Amino acid sequence: MTYDVIVIGGGAAGLAASVFLTREKPGCRVLVLEKNPRVGKKLMATGNGTCNLTNANATSADYHGAPQLAKMALEALTVPETRAFFTSIGVDCVTREDGKVYPASLQAGAVLDALRLTAEAQGVTILCEKKVDTLKKANAGWAVAVGRETETAPYVLVTVGGAAAPALGGSAEGYRLLTDLGCQKTPLFPSIVQLRTATDFVRAVKGIRVDATLRLCLDGRELARNTGEVLFTDYGLSGPAVMQISRAVGDWERQKKGQMTAHLDLLPQWDESDLHARIGQRRYLPGRTLEDLLTGLVNKRVGQTVLRVAGVLPLTRAANTLTDSEVACVAATLANWSIPVTGTQGFGGAQVTAGGISATEADTATLEIKRLPGVYAAGEVLDVDGDCGGYNLQFAWSSAYVAAKAIAAKL
Repeated sequence: MTYDVIVIGGGAAGLAASVFLTREKPGCRVLVLEKNPRVGKKLMATGNGTCNLTNANATSADYHGAPQLAKMALEALTVPETRAFFTSIGVDCVTREDGKVYPASLQAGAVLDALRLTAEAQGVTILCEKKVDTLKKANAGWAVAVGRETETAPYVLVTVGGAAAPALGGSAEGYRLLTDLGCQKTPLFPSIVQLRTATDFVRAVKGIRVDATLRLCLDGRELARNTGEVLFTDYGLSGPAVMQISRAVGDWERQKKGQMTAHLDLLPQWDESDLHARIGQRRYLPGRTLEDLLTGLVNKRVGQTVLRVAGVLPLTRAANTLTDSEVACVAATLANWSIPVTGTQGFGGAQVTAGGISATEADTATLEIKRLPGVYAAGEVLDVDGDCGGYNLQFAWSSAYVAAKAIAAKL
């Protein structure tokens, strides 16, 4: 069969693009090639299976790498238009107070099924277990080689995703389809990822979640901060507050210049002077040893670990033996527990890839690759990555729309 457009990658951007294409140009013959046994494997895992498909507050300020591409895409397909699109394919949405938008069913499978069923109903051909080996110029446009088979089409849309989450199909191989043809790629590194740290004290509180303010500092200079849930693990730190600002560590990790530290304020609702006063009073509670000094203020195991970090020992001491300088030391540790950072959990733990095909390679208005007329790119393969909270999927939908509309206009 002859196709008008070949979409390489059956993830969020690829499936959405196939729907947009066949809506913009009814009768358009679209082939989607997916290397995995089924499409949308990574989409199924988003939001822990609930699919945080966009964010009501999304702006270009929520993106990194090439925010100008994000700005253009979000203006072409806005968040309200994205919601209307999903409603049109049977996915009603709900918006939470923090702006995160989910399918009403809270099922990522519902989003995937709606995209796949709509695409197929509009005549899109979807073939799985079809790993594309090469992309080459051909007389009829572009030749896409899959093993011994070759498909040709005048237009190709590359939506191969990124290197993050290899267990869900993520791979750096997809970039090669474009870099082998001369396209430049910016350095890749993991984002929205867990952090590895020194574990001397962290491992003692693994499994405990706290609401805290986390600051990331390079050689003492603050790079990012966020307040929210932090999870202690046997390798370091995880949780929403950590992953939201982890990009700074991923970027540092690939260069390894300077010392990266994480600073935890375990009780951000009080400043250090408040904590000093509270601990000063707590030491006189009857019958208390240092072991229970902070019980009721923070998690008991966390409190004991804070005392060890502060060097206020032994825990069997009577609390009323605390000196004023030791009280100050404990308060300072609660407000600013400094933990050396050693890296990230890599692409295996990452939700998104930072870096990708350089923005200079793509036409900002159409996402056509300038040096490869007829070839377009959308989604995570481009050098655009968003914060945690639905922003990356919004870029997938919006960039897919931009490319699809541009291709449809040429058909």
